[in-house]
Amino acid sequence: MSFLYDIHTHDFPEEPGTAVVQLTPTAYCMYPGHAYSVSLHPWDIEDDWRVQMAKVAVIAMQPHVLAIGEAGLDKKKSPVPMEVQMEVFREHVKLSEMLHKPLIVHCVKAVDELLAIRKEMGVKHPWVLHGYRGGPEQAEQLRKQGIYVSLGLDYNTDTLLDMPFKYLLLESDTYGDVNVLYKLVSEDMEADEQSVRSLVAKNIVAFLKSHDDASFE
Repeated sequence: MSFLYDIHTHDFPEEPGTAVVQLTPTAYCMYPGHAYSVSLHPWDIEDDWRVQMAKVAVIAMQPHVLAIGEAGLDKKKSPVPMEVQMEVFREHVKLSEMLHKPLIVHCVKAVDELLAIRKEMGVKHPWVLHGYRGGPEQAEQLRKQGIYVSLGLDYNTDTLLDMPFKYLLLESDTYGDVNVLYKLVSEDMEADEQSVRSLVAKNIVAFLKSHDDASFE
């Protein structure tokens, strides 16, 4: 089994099983040995979103799909009304809870709504807010509510340095080579890169522990 070094990407890694690859209900191809997440992105919600979500649910039941997401709320770029986005997001939350698979969250200028839905639905499983750019104070507040944050290439250095080691998660998203991110993070932490890789791999396993029966063979 490979080590998962990348909690969220839209590209297949060179080494299978080292990243959680994003799938969608309309564009998916599951190659052997890779780990996956699946969702309906808030930018891609259409009028027939219930049909889209039915496809998401079928894909989500596959054993190599380790998480639901990225799903969420976006007040800046999504053309979909917020009330519809929230309804679709609730369906992702239900799927996450039903399948015992954690949720990777996309959230732009909608943290209050995000926290309200988590409280309203009595969520038991962890979420991770991907591509987090905010400061350490908000990151700590989110952790207290059961929401991890994942850092990409545009991370806030103060957040990185303030974060307890056991919560450090890294992602390449759509930015390409995750190795560049590890190099930058290791330099900022003044740490050995291999040690950082081992730490993040351990943290990703901990985040995904509610679905620890997956096979990467």
